[in-house]
Amino acid sequence: MHSIERIYPKDLNPQNPDDHATLAIHMQRYEFASGLLSGSHVLDMACGCGYGTALLAEQNPDKTVIGVDIDPDAIAYAQQHYRLSNLSYVCANAETFAGDQAFDTIVSLETIEHLPSPARLVANYSRLLASGGQVIASVPITPTLDGNPHHLHDFSKGSFARLFRSQGLRSVKEFEQIQWWQFKGLFSKKADHQKQHRSEGVGNAVLQYYRRHPFYLLARLGSMLRYGFSNRYLTCQFKAQ
Repeated sequence: MHSIERIYPKDLNPQNPDDHATLAIHMQRYEFASGLLSGSHVLDMACGCGYGTALLAEQNPDKTVIGVDIDPDAIAYAQQHYRLSNLSYVCANAETFAGDQAFDTIVSLETIEHLPSPARLVANYSRLLASGGQVIASVPITPTLDGNPHHLHDFSKGSFARLFRSQGLRSVKEFEQIQWWQFKGLFSKKADHQKQHRSEGVGNAVLQYYRRHPFYLLARLGSMLRYGFSNRYLTCQFKAQ
């Protein structure tokens, strides 16, 4: 499965270093989160196909971990490929998921930029948290709307912090990552199932986006002047203060 939106580690081409580098960046976020888990009940919201949720459960066998995702195919894949005694999965909408218990830690990596209302999502996280609980969340902090049609919002460090501050949560620890752009096959016309790597064809989507939103090019140029040919990601540990 080759898609800019989903990573299925067991299906990646072992001869493609670029896709494995992208997977490594995602796993580093989960490693960061895993070392900060607290309490006994952990929620991984928008867990995708479950590879990161499994890492959380494997490295924290004393905790009960639940992965939630809206995609039934991703949940089915997770249930088939990532099984542990302290791990389970639920197919549900992140904005409305209620659960049967409060959670001591909510992990939400590369989720918030996908939802129509980030404020409603974070308010739901606040409702799901146990007293003294925490959220470990990440977003891109460079422009992404032009290159990823699944993203609905851009964030900066400041806007990301304000989103959680509105629920009384403040960042106490940060982890920033850099991902350098890939230029192979940018204008490929291949269907997803024919792609050799996840970023094939992204250039086509970028050009179409600029035709509809020409002024967004200014945001992209500003980011390039500041950060070069790279995307930046920020993961924060948020706690009530």
